Amino acid sequence: MESHVCRIWPLSVPDFVHYLHISWETDLGKGFTVTLWNGQHAWSGKVSETQMTVEANEAEMEREKYLAELRQALTSGEGRTRNYSFDISKHGDADEMLNFTYEKVLQDFSFKLGSVELKKVSDPTEVIKELINYGLDCIGDLRIKNEHMQKENKRLKCDCDYSLNELEKHVKDKEALEHGLYSRFILVLNEKKAKIRSLQEKLKCTQEEAEASSESRGVVAASQETPAAKESIDSSANEESKDHTSEYRRCSQPPKPANAPTESHPLDSSLHETVDVAPSRKRRHRQQRDQVADAPKVPCENLSQDKGRSHSAKPAPLSSPQEEDDQSLSTIPNTPDPDNLFDHI
Repeated sequence: MESHVCRIWPLSVPDFVHYLHISWETDLGKGFTVTLWNGQHAWSGKVSETQMTVEANEAEMEREKYLAELRQALTSGEGRTRNYSFDISKHGDADEMLNFTYEKVLQDFSFKLGSVELKKVSDPTEVIKELINYGLDCIGDLRIKNEHMQKENKRLKCDCDYSLNELEKHVKDKEALEHGLYSRFILVLNEKKAKIRSLQEKLKCTQEEAEASSESRGVVAASQETPAAKESIDSSANEESKDHTSEYRRCSQPPKPANAPTESHPLDSSLHETVDVAPSRKRRHRQQRDQVADAPKVPCENLSQDKGRSHSAKPAPLSSPQEEDDQSLSTIPNTPDPDNLFDHI
């Protein structure tokens, strides 16, 4: 059986406190008992399930919603009495019957939730006992709850202290770990920086040594190549000059025939008779061919080299008219035979 006790101040007698005791078996919707005590007298009455259904229909509310509002009105406690109002009225002058009503208070109006007829109790001591027992039961329940809450609070406090200690420990361990990791990181970083600097210095030294060695090799090679080149150039120049000089001398000297006529005065030549020109020219060409055939042959490559060097060398001094004639005669072997010329005439 469940019960609930609260204090109310009826609207008709607001200066007098009344104690309202509500009890029910299993469910408030199955019916409940109302007991009202003013300190001297007590009244009691019952509300049936059928009556609650009729009152819900009169309030135009669903049964479940009506039961929820009724529960809040009768068992919500003194803090919720401002949302609900209670009143009692007598039937005549006697105190044997009271009409107990309870209403829902809204902002501008209130509507009736229900009412019950209460009869005066002949022996109010039973009511007082029930109230005292209810109070003691409530005190015992509250004490048990308080002890349980205290134990729970103590346990939670111990857990909180343990958690705080563990948290502080983990924080210290974390700080120590961070400090160690940071110091190791700094150490590794410094080592890496030192290694990088040493590698850079080694690379710089290696580059400098490579540059110095390349420069020294270049100087040595240049010093070794210069004398040899000069010697080869000088030797080739000397050989070319000798070949050119010998060739020039050989070409510049006219051939001396064995039966060369003695020089005579120009006036003497004019006194002689004019002889045939063709035979003398033929003999002269034959003599030139014989001289050219007897002369040593010069390789074409030397002639081409001499010709190229003669272009780059200084121009030779002008030769005499006799030398020019002799040089012009050197090309005569390539000309057709004079006999052939006379044959065409």
